[in-house]
Amino acid sequence: MSDLNILLILLNCAYLIWLLAFVSKKIVWLRILTVTGNVVVLPYYLFYFEEALWNPIVWVGIYTTINLIMLLLIYLESRPVELSNMEQKIYDKTFKSLEPRVYKHLIDLAEIEELGPEVKLVNRDTHLENLMLVVEGEAEVVLKHGDHVFIPSGGFIGEQSFITGENTSADVSTGKEATTILRWNSEVLRNYLEKKGPLKDTVDLILSADVIHKLRNMDDNHPEVKHSMDLNVK
Repeated sequence: MSDLNILLILLNCAYLIWLLAFVSKKIVWLRILTVTGNVVVLPYYLFYFEEALWNPIVWVGIYTTINLIMLLLIYLESRPVELSNMEQKIYDKTFKSLEPRVYKHLIDLAEIEELGPEVKLVNRDTHLENLMLVVEGEAEVVLKHGDHVFIPSGGFIGEQSFITGENTSADVSTGKEATTILRWNSEVLRNYLEKKGPLKDTVDLILSADVIHKLRNMDDNHPEVKHSMDLNVK
């Protein structure tokens, strides 16, 4: 068999590999097969003609490079997400409806604060610039009529103001013991969520569920306000 025939066989093998890539349902295999076809076809462009066909060779090189970069990004995004003990605890209690990697990006926008007892967090009838989450300890809420309710770890503070943009309806402070909270800047968080449509919808549902649990709890005259730890939204 002549060298030219071998090169023609390689060309047709490349076409077959590209065909398999086009019918592949998984993006990873599409890119792997595309790169493979590009490599197989190169000898044809280099040696079949009297002079190498540099124009298609350059474009094949560009396509191959792009696909290799995308494969690297897919690999990096598919690696397991490493969470600290505290991040894992927050995830298990409040954000299990999110993919771990999405949750990690969300949590990185917030700041962890360790506060002493009876530290004021929210003043009634004011514009609140933060959304907060109780991580350790509890927060005490003083309602307009003087009743006290408590938000345990995993519960949000300021979620109604974050959702509606209205002023706060109650005074909130840390409890009788030291409390750890997670604090997001509301404007930064809103801007981030606006760019992430499905994530915004899921976070809205998590916050709404937290509000509903609190309202139900107050209707039942229960002193502890529950949160959205059991919400399962995909």
